[in-house]
Amino acid sequence: MTYKSISAYFLIIPALVLTFSSCKDNTTSAPIDDSLDPIHELTFIPGSENTTITVNRSSETYFSVEFKNIGSNNIMGDKTSEGWCIDWLKPIDSNGGVYNNIKLYSTFNVEQWNPLNYLLNIKEELKADDPGITQLEIQVAVWSLRGFPEFDLNKINIQDLPGRMQNDGQLTFDADKVNQILQIVENGHKDFSFTPGTKFAVIAELPADVQTIITVVQ
Repeated sequence: MTYKSISAYFLIIPALVLTFSSCKDNTTSAPIDDSLDPIHELTFIPGSENTTITVNRSSETYFSVEFKNIGSNNIMGDKTSEGWCIDWLKPIDSNGGVYNNIKLYSTFNVEQWNPLNYLLNIKEELKADDPGITQLEIQVAVWSLRGFPEFDLNKINIQDLPGRMQNDGQLTFDADKVNQILQIVENGHKDFSFTPGTKFAVIAELPADVQTIITVVQ
């Protein structure tokens, strides 16, 4: 499938409290399973139980995440990579925050993650066809596709959004572009299949009071 025609679709308090920024500035007590659901279908990456991650903001993706101390496996090793939030209700230290003993999980060929993984495979082409798409539109699409916790852009109160997503009650991203991205994913993800070189999300299971994040491997 080619996405050269995608451009035709597109007619359409920054949150840093001390060193903590967020998908959300206040914490909740929701269990980790809420954002990993259904966790029983994810694959634990052997040797990843002692992973150390360092999280920073990025101007290209939502986070830049450094992974260290990953044991030998055939999915990913130590690296610095893009990061995305999948739990917008919880905070994270994105100013060099370090988290130890983190387990990693693969979403490779997990059906419930196909829409999100499809987005990860086409997002660069989407951005190339419409330079107005930024990491913020991609991040909001990620929240919308996961749904754990629920995120409905068309119903949410703007003031409830994380600081990077709104300023003085105004969105800092283009909601029309987000909705068009979601429509493209809806139209295309059913034909998505895993082949050599396919990108997919790897989940970092952070503490229960910290947002869950993903990185991308292929």
